[in-house]
Amino acid sequence: MELKKSSITADILNLLSDNKVHTLQEIADEIEISKMTVRRHIQSLSYRYPIQTFCGGINRGGVYLDKDYIYQGKTLSIDELQIINNALSLLQKQNANVDQKLLHSLLNKFSLPSNKESFYEQ
Repeated sequence: MELKKSSITADILNLLSDNKVHTLQEIADEIEISKMTVRRHIQSLSYRYPIQTFCGGINRGGVYLDKDYIYQGKTLSIDELQIINNALSLLQKQNANVDQKLLHSLLNKFSLPSNKESFYEQ
């Protein structure tokens, strides 16, 4: 089965979001990819998400997503964030009562970590 990188990434994050420790082999079997592919994706994901790995004896090593992090699986792209920001600007110009703190909180909730940084730099 041909899987796209983004699909594999989403599948791994969804699996890890159960707050349990998983072995690389468990993840590979669940998603139907090789253990080496899982290892590469976990390494890449660990730069953007609080994924922890640890080594151990046979069947003792594992991977888990930090229990304080909530992966919701639904995120906004830079383009989507920009559209929302433009709409909010229009609302403010019409003197609509808009709670800025709440809006920023909502945008943060549904933005990928990398998108948050680049969006707020604009």
